[in-house]
Amino acid sequence: MTEDISVAGTDAVDQAPPTRRDQPGMVSAEWAVGIIAAIAIAGVLLGIVTSGSVHDALLKFILMVIHSFSGFLQ
Repeated sequence: MTEDISVAGTDAVDQAPPTRRDQPGMVSAEWAVGIIAAIAIAGVLLGIVTSGSVHDALLKFILMVIHSFSGFLQ
């Protein structure tokens, strides 16, 4: 008679969940995707801001703010 203590059909050993060290390339890939998404959003915003009507509205707003604060400098 052998002394086999394993139980057939059950998980006798608890397996630990995978850690970040098990996936060494994932952190780099996540950073790359995040950077590409940020650049894409910045490009879209730059295109919107530099369009004619938005550019004129922003310029008027900035000049209004400068004009309103110029009274405090005197």
